[in-house]
Amino acid sequence: MCDDADQFYRRYGNIFTVTHPSIDLDVISIVERGRKPEYEEILTLIEKHQPDVLLLDEGLLASYAQEGKLSSLEEMIAEDKFDLAEYTPGVIESLRAKGNGTLYALAPHFTVPVLYYNRGLFEENQIKLPHNKMSWQEVFDLSKRFEGMGAGENRVFGLSLDVMDTTDILRHISRTFSLSLFDTKAEKLLIHSDGWKRAVELATDAVRSKIVPFSNYYTDFINGKAAMVVAQPWMISHCKTYGIKNLDWDMVTLPVDPKNPDESPHVQLEESCAIPAASPNKRAAWEFIKFINGPEMAKALSEYGLLPTRSPFLKEMDGKSMDPFYMLKPTSQTSYYGWYHRNVPREFSNSFTPLLEDALKAIVDNKKTVDEALAELEVKGQDALAIARTAKKKEKSSGTKATTGS
Repeated sequence: MCDDADQFYRRYGNIFTVTHPSIDLDVISIVERGRKPEYEEILTLIEKHQPDVLLLDEGLLASYAQEGKLSSLEEMIAEDKFDLAEYTPGVIESLRAKGNGTLYALAPHFTVPVLYYNRGLFEENQIKLPHNKMSWQEVFDLSKRFEGMGAGENRVFGLSLDVMDTTDILRHISRTFSLSLFDTKAEKLLIHSDGWKRAVELATDAVRSKIVPFSNYYTDFINGKAAMVVAQPWMISHCKTYGIKNLDWDMVTLPVDPKNPDESPHVQLEESCAIPAASPNKRAAWEFIKFINGPEMAKALSEYGLLPTRSPFLKEMDGKSMDPFYMLKPTSQTSYYGWYHRNVPREFSNSFTPLLEDALKAIVDNKKTVDEALAELEVKGQDALAIARTAKKKEKSSGTKATTGS
């Protein structure tokens, strides 16, 4: 069971069916028309279809493992002497943390953005080059060095992000800091905490300084009009295919939390392969998991443009070292990040987002201090959470489906 059957076959299924003709694959997609089902709906689908293998994101992996819904892989790994040594540092530790010390899943690939930079722009303007493991403050300070360069269509920005507004910038920063909007029970908002205050200060200062444009994301960079951009590995091929002539670029790790400079929540294991505890075909399921996490598949995934978790298989791309992609470990933290939590009604986000936008605008416009705006936002947000929970209870009592965050 996975999000997209077609993608599954392209990445894994076609190769597996050729190499393992004695094992039949029946793939169930759970995403329909771009909509991923809610947690309770996925449980219903699992109960209905009884799959032998699940491809899970990190949130679902942690939930299922801690609720006893998955089968441990430890014994089969030991029996088959399956080599875990070649995995990128931190991957196995992170997966074990999701299962409170037990390994319930293996992940064949991961995603993480990096900070690309235009070496030519930096050297022409005698600005020190970016380096690995910078903080957001350091990146924004570098970006400010390009302020005033060019005008109109020829203006040069210091930094380009995939953002449309201040809220989007805050999402980037708050994720780096592993911030959650809620306490562990999802009963209390934490937006007025020191961590959120710092993240909001960074985001609103960046907007007030006009150092991050809200348009032309990666195109500014490949056209030589942005000194830095945060993007996934696909940017490498874009620079080669669409970049201006003689675009001299390189890359370093994306910004990190100075308190935890060796890891990042942005390192995501999006397709962790696990076996349901109730599966009657655990050995066949393990053969599949073992194959798609093996060296042959790691090589195939690297050619497909993905980042295999087995680190020796992707040393460079287009002549550039891939070290920045492999330098940060995935965080072992298992809590929910940002705006969403499985136990929070999704309607809360619809109410909270405009409140947050208003608070951020008031800070950017210097109408309120960060402390004032967030103190007020926390009160309004707490009220919005209570209203959303009441509405959810009414929907349940009336038999109407209630949606929750995931």
